[in-house]
Amino acid sequence: MKRITWILTPILLLGLVGCKASKPGLELTPSERGSAQVLYEKARDLIRKNPERARMLFKEIMQLHPDSIYARRAKIGIADAYFKQGDAASLVVAASEYQEYVNLYPNSPDAAYAKFQVGECYFERMRKPERDQTNTKAAIKAFQELLELYPGTREARDAEKRIATCRDNLAMHNFRVGYYNYKYGAYRGAVQRFKYVIDEFPDFSRNERLFFYTGKAYMAMQEWQNALSFFQKVTGSYPGSKYARKAAKLMKAVAGKLQATEGAEKKRPEPAG
Repeated sequence: MKRITWILTPILLLGLVGCKASKPGLELTPSERGSAQVLYEKARDLIRKNPERARMLFKEIMQLHPDSIYARRAKIGIADAYFKQGDAASLVVAASEYQEYVNLYPNSPDAAYAKFQVGECYFERMRKPERDQTNTKAAIKAFQELLELYPGTREARDAEKRIATCRDNLAMHNFRVGYYNYKYGAYRGAVQRFKYVIDEFPDFSRNERLFFYTGKAYMAMQEWQNALSFFQKVTGSYPGSKYARKAAKLMKAVAGKLQATEGAEKKRPEPAG
């Protein structure tokens, strides 16, 4: 029985190796290998349904036709293939590949696209406002660099829109930090965070909510004049919002507190001369 085992084992190993060796590779014909354009078009056709295989073809172009214009395009193709896979690890690699292309070919017609895609890799990984905003900040940085390097391009116009979306996400993140401070009674910290949003993100899409809770935080600290000022911003700038209706009710209470405070100050005796 041992003898049989020793005979069969090499046969099985050869079979396994044979299976591995016979695993289908790129399966390129001589005519395909001889044409960078044909290889490139085949890779682009594959990039959606089989990005890994497309990436192999792009690498083959760079090896077989390093001086061809398609070799440069293949480098972007490799990045696109990683981007199409869409998982976090692939997006990290894609960002690196796109940036490397920009570094190598800054004056290429595809450089603006590659730089935009660097931002997109971070944008795709941007998290919700209540989560960490590292990727949001990285996306903004990449898109702003695009605006500086390639102004006036279609990619630059798209980057401006992306920046606006990212900034709104950052603004909401900071607003929520302030809101949580407010809910837990840390009113001074809430006001500081709210004012940061007001100063840094004037185009925040939820300013009516921001102004309302800034007013409420001041109200909780009994800073009536500041509270009234922010409630007036809500009713004046966003008259149709639900926060305007709430602010209008609170303004009456704040006005009463102000009158009482002013009356108490008038009754206060003058200091002895």
